[in-house]
Amino acid sequence: MISVLDAQRIMEESVTPLSEETVPLSQACGRILREPISAPADMPAFDHSAVDGYALRGDENAAELEVVGEIRAGQAIDKTLQPGEAIRILTGARLPGPGLKIAMQEHVEISGSRIRLLQPASTNYIRSQGTEARAGEVLLDSGTLLGAAALALVASLGRTSLRVPRLPRIFHLTTGDEIIPPGQVPKPGQIRNSNASLISALCREQGIENITHRHAGDDWPALQQVVAEAKTETYDLILISGGSGAGDYDFSAKLFQHLGVPIQFRQVNVRPGKPLIFGATSSQVIFGLPGNVLSHFVCFHLFVRRALDRLLGRTASSPAQGFLSTAMNGTANDRETWWPAQARLEEGRLVCRALPWKSSGDITRLPGVNALIQVLPMTQEMPAGIRVNLLLTRSL
Repeated sequence: MISVLDAQRIMEESVTPLSEETVPLSQACGRILREPISAPADMPAFDHSAVDGYALRGDENAAELEVVGEIRAGQAIDKTLQPGEAIRILTGARLPGPGLKIAMQEHVEISGSRIRLLQPASTNYIRSQGTEARAGEVLLDSGTLLGAAALALVASLGRTSLRVPRLPRIFHLTTGDEIIPPGQVPKPGQIRNSNASLISALCREQGIENITHRHAGDDWPALQQVVAEAKTETYDLILISGGSGAGDYDFSAKLFQHLGVPIQFRQVNVRPGKPLIFGATSSQVIFGLPGNVLSHFVCFHLFVRRALDRLLGRTASSPAQGFLSTAMNGTANDRETWWPAQARLEEGRLVCRALPWKSSGDITRLPGVNALIQVLPMTQEMPAGIRVNLLLTRSL
C-alpha cells in the first residue's frame, strides 16, 4: 500500500499527453493552447475615437467651430481639417488624419452646424494605433488555458481555429450482480447504478463529453465479452467501477491483465478509496475504482482528474489553504483521509466546514460537497480556526 503522494507521482509519470488536433473556436473553451498566438498587425490597427464627440486640429484654439461632416464606426474617411473646423466622430470610428484631438459630445454646446467647446478637447479620448500590441507581439503563449477572454482575443485576431490536445476517449465499465439501471425497482439485495451518472457528470465538468458506459455482472466470461464488444483498445482512458478488491468476484485486476496493461499500484493509503488500482501503457490509462460512491468521488478528484489534466496538458489542481469554521472530532485513522466538506469565501479567506459521512457508500452527503479536507493519519482532532489543506471539487 502506497501513499497518496506516491500514487499521484507514479500516475503522472506514467500518463502521456495526448496528440494534438486543430479545432474551431467553438470547441476550444477549456482546452490548452498548443501554439503561440501573435498579433498579425498593430492593435488597434488605426487611431480611433474612444467616445462620441468631435475631432478637431491639435493646434486648434477657437472656442467655436463649424462641423463639416460625420464619421461613424466602420467608415474610413480621410480629411484635412482647416482652422475653425470640426468633424462629428462616433465611438470606434477611425480618425480622418493625424495630429487631432477630440471634444466629448457632453462637453460641447450645439447650435445648428456649429459647436461651442465647454471644456478643452483632448488627445486622451483617442485610442492610438499599436498601443495595445505591436504586429508580431506574442499575445498568448503555448500552454495557455483557453477561456472566454482568450477566445475573444483570438477571434479579434482573425483566427477561426486553434491547435490543442485532443479530448480523451473514455470507456466506463460498471460491474456487479447487484447493480440495476436507475429506472428499475430494486429487488431485495439490489441497488441502482449511480456511478455511471457520477462519472459521466464529473467528466463533463472537466469538459469531456466522449464517454461510453457499459455494465457487466460479476462473471468473468461476461466481462470479457463486454470488453471485446466495446473494443476497449480504442479508448485512451478506461474506468472500471467496482471489483477492485480482493474478493472471489472482484475481477478488475484480472481485466488489467486481460487488456495487457501492467498494474503499477493496487492499494492506496487513503480513506475513502483504499482499493484503487492503476496501470498505464504508452497509449492507454486504466483505473480500477472502488465501487462505493463516495470512494468513487474522492478517487476521481485525487487521481482520475489529475490523469485527465496530464492527458490534456493542463496543470494539475493543487490543494488550497483554508480554515476550519467548526472543529472536527473523531478523525483518527491509520489512513490519510480526504474528508467531504463545504467551502466558501468569507472576508477574503477560504473557510470550510466538514460534513458528516457514515461510510464510503454514503451518497446522501455528496450534493453539498464542493471540497475535500486532508486529514493526516492518526490525527485525533482538528480545532476550529486551524489551517487545513483543501482540494476544491468544483468552483465556489
